[in-house]
Amino acid sequence: MKYFTTFLFLLLANSAFAQTTRKIVKDFDGDGKKDSVFIDSDKDILMLWLSTQKYKRVESKEITHLNFGNTLVATTKGFEFWNDYDRSGFISVFAYDKIAKKMRLVQMRRSDDMLGRDNANEGIYESSVNLITNKYVGIIRTKIKGKVIKTIINAELVFPKTYLETFSDLINFDYQAKCIALYNKNKSKK
Repeated sequence: MKYFTTFLFLLLANSAFAQTTRKIVKDFDGDGKKDSVFIDSDKDILMLWLSTQKYKRVESKEITHLNFGNTLVATTKGFEFWNDYDRSGFISVFAYDKIAKKMRLVQMRRSDDMLGRDNANEGIYESSVNLITNKYVGIIRTKIKGKVIKTIINAELVFPKTYLETFSDLINFDYQAKCIALYNKNKSKK
């Protein structure tokens, strides 16, 4: 029984730690050399080392709401930083900018079911903004007589050019405020 309990504990501990990726090692800048990005939960920052910058450590600004559900996900051109909280969350997408020779925030996505707390017929609100083209798409799912109706909001949202060293979750919360304003504006048109 003692071995079974120890095995079960190790299995559960491994499962808990396997759900998040704290570090990605990959060639972000396209020079054939490995680079890396890391979530530092002690300092509440992202840290990055690029070979084109001679592996000088680059740190983000403080992430004021770094939550337990944070993780890194490798993409073709860079990485995503997922920061989930409660029933909502942000995904910040970074890609290497060859001209600036830095990792740039190129997209933000979010999901939010807070709208459903105020109105039982409202479901999840999802949105994304391409920070290169400034194109925003928001999707509202509303339940009417058992059917889910999708409303799509297209708009232009402009945010300042943000690199990893100037990134903090303040831009995510600014994005959230703009999403809610667009949602309320669209809702008043119905």
